[in-house]
Amino acid sequence: MEIAICDDNKLFLNELSEQLVELQTADSILTFSNLDAFFSSLEEGKRYDLVFMDIEWSKDVAGMDAASELYKLSPATKVIYVTGRVDRYSQHIFLHRANMSGYLTKPVDTELLRANLQKVSADLPLGDQPSLVLRQKGTPVSIPLREICFVESSAHTISVHTEDDIITTYERLENIARVLPVEFCQCHKSYIVNMSRIRRFQASEILLKNGERIPVSRSKYSETKEAYFAYIGQKFRKKGI
Repeated sequence: MEIAICDDNKLFLNELSEQLVELQTADSILTFSNLDAFFSSLEEGKRYDLVFMDIEWSKDVAGMDAASELYKLSPATKVIYVTGRVDRYSQHIFLHRANMSGYLTKPVDTELLRANLQKVSADLPLGDQPSLVLRQKGTPVSIPLREICFVESSAHTISVHTEDDIITTYERLENIARVLPVEFCQCHKSYIVNMSRIRRFQASEILLKNGERIPVSRSKYSETKEAYFAYIGQKFRKKGI
């Protein structure tokens, strides 16, 4: 999911960005403390699935005006309003034409943020959600890439581990590796890890954010660690404007 955050409070931009990174839903996060910069990105062809829009800028309802302008330029883009003044704006948000999906107050509650992201994700066209397609007992199964924690190979069987399920199929790990994007790294002859799921490296294994551990072979340790730091660096370079 391509996400932009528009808020003139740079501290809040950082806080919300960190929450989104932890929730592992965003493919990219761009932050804007200036609405002119945000609209310049749209004029240059950038499109977002979701924009978090602060309501109160340097003048009243600037955020709602910006959301209305966004709707003209990119009507499919969802908007979640954020504000620290719920008592002031709650009766006005429906008076401006916008593709409004939610309304959050500062500081943003993580569970409410998660629920809003799930709502937006469910509304995205399936073609906009990159997936790994496997055959399980002859039936195609589509697994959203963002849900994959790691892929394991054992005795000619591939097991795709997600947060809630394990999908198995007969396939070679090297064939899976060819179709996965750069966010995935083969850390062992029998394992491919989704780098967005990594919490930390240890001597001979990777600790994932859900508490699971997967091995790192000695021959692939340096390569995997280098790929992970490059991935993290790219992720943070995408965040700030």
